[in-house]
Amino acid sequence: MTKKGYWIAIGKLTSPQGLNVYADALVKWLPSVGGSFLITDLDSIEKEGSTGHSTVVIEFPSKEAAILAYESLEYQNMIALRTPFSDLQFTIVEGKESRYVL
Repeated sequence: MTKKGYWIAIGKLTSPQGLNVYADALVKWLPSVGGSFLITDLDSIEKEGSTGHSTVVIEFPSKEAAILAYESLEYQNMIALRTPFSDLQFTIVEGKESRYVL
């Protein structure tokens, strides 16, 4: 069984309305690369640190698919639609088949 891959973006939205073009493009494009939203919370509650109030998690069939999607020309062009209106930390991770304690 292939482990799933995830994009995790947390941070601050400096102009939520400014992100509409990016969000529309992302929603239309994601299915073409096997991506789907798991979490979209624009009012996250920070308990430790100061990462921002926006949290988005997008699932892909594998970590490799998540990397290829991020590195694609289509997504690289979309980044320019997002960056003027947000300050995000963006990470690509691999899911595990079972839960365990580190």
